[in-house]
Amino acid sequence: MFLEIFTVWLGLFSIGFTFLPMFMVLDWRKRGSADGFSSVNFVLPMLVQSFWLRHGYMTNDQTNIIINSVNLVFFAFYVSAFAYYQPKRKYLIGQIIAAAIAIKVAFAYVDTHDAASINDAMGSMAAAAQIFSLVGGMYEIKRAISMGTTEYIPAGFQFAIFTLILQWLLFGILHGNQFIAISNAAGLLVNIATISLYFFYPPLTWTVPIFNIPPQKKDAKKVE
Repeated sequence: MFLEIFTVWLGLFSIGFTFLPMFMVLDWRKRGSADGFSSVNFVLPMLVQSFWLRHGYMTNDQTNIIINSVNLVFFAFYVSAFAYYQPKRKYLIGQIIAAAIAIKVAFAYVDTHDAASINDAMGSMAAAAQIFSLVGGMYEIKRAISMGTTEYIPAGFQFAIFTLILQWLLFGILHGNQFIAISNAAGLLVNIATISLYFFYPPLTWTVPIFNIPPQKKDAKKVE
């Protein structure tokens, strides 16, 4: 009973998490441009979601099917919004083409496996893609250290990611799905490393919630 309830909760929580980038879209609308923002964090998740969606269909995992189907719809919207507000679209177009090629090649590779190993092959590809997507997180860590501040790493988003990844890790363990467990364990390590930066490189102008870490600029207006 607990496992069924937890699965339903995780599905609802994950779908709710999908709405968070909407605040960024509203920011683009307010600015009148998405110039200066990166599209990688919208295109790369679609690559990962496509892999997990196919794995869900292959293993008849309804949780994976529903969550990743919803995610793909929303992230397609976010990419479209980015394209609308971004005056320079050549990098976005290149990323979309690269992602489409990667999906086609990966699916073709998986299809070369026999019936006994094809599901594991797709699971391995999905887990590898999710781990590869952590490159974006590691880049943010490197950037914060070089700048000496976490000013541009929203704390609320990082805390939300922590709760989401932790639950998916538990889901993978409880369901005995090593691919979900391993990929989320790696993601949790990067997320914890990112959160720890708030202690060493505090933001410039806002207070880190939960930990109540003050900004480096003592006269800055407090932001909860």
